[in-house]
Amino acid sequence: MKWLIYFLLICNIGFAAWHFRGLDTREEGVLNALNINNENQLVLLSEFKQQKKLAASVAGKLCYSLGPFTKKSESGAAQKLLKVQNVETKRIRLRDTSRRGYWVILPASKSRKEANKHIQKLKKLNFKDYFLVATGPQANAISLGVFSQKKHARRRIDEMIRLGFIPRMESVALPRKVYWLNWYKESENQPDDSTIRDIKKQYSGVSRIERSCK
Repeated sequence: MKWLIYFLLICNIGFAAWHFRGLDTREEGVLNALNINNENQLVLLSEFKQQKKLAASVAGKLCYSLGPFTKKSESGAAQKLLKVQNVETKRIRLRDTSRRGYWVILPASKSRKEANKHIQKLKKLNFKDYFLVATGPQANAISLGVFSQKKHARRRIDEMIRLGFIPRMESVALPRKVYWLNWYKESENQPDDSTIRDIKKQYSGVSRIERSCK
């Protein structure tokens, strides 16, 4: 009888250990099911949708962006065309540095005194389109103009050579303010393709892109 009691006691202890280990395993399984980095797991559809929604909210909303418009008035006119189709847009202003220009200079002199000698010579020749660069890497150089087209810069260089100077041309950025029109990609009201085509035809260089909303 005593051995039977011991046997039942051992069985109970073993069952309890198996039971609680199973609970730990199931709880760990629930946590692993939410780990989206585990390729071999089985994720419920409801959990997947919840994870996708959470990821989207973290990444931020996407917008369509139309631009760049070089004038505020142009972006305003396009904004009115979109408004007719009930497309609510937000205008943003950005600084565009992609445009390149050509800077004609007399190379930097060793001293301000030497640079002033060039300035005095320019004054005697009645040449007024210049200024002295006071600071930075080109300190004591003399600027002779910045041009958006290379042929115009080349014309200025030829002019300065005829006057007895040795100028140099450098490529520089020509910053400008540009305007973009943003609207939500998931918005119910979207402009039709013909309206976008008309705006592109009217304003050169304008395109529609997809970007994170700002």
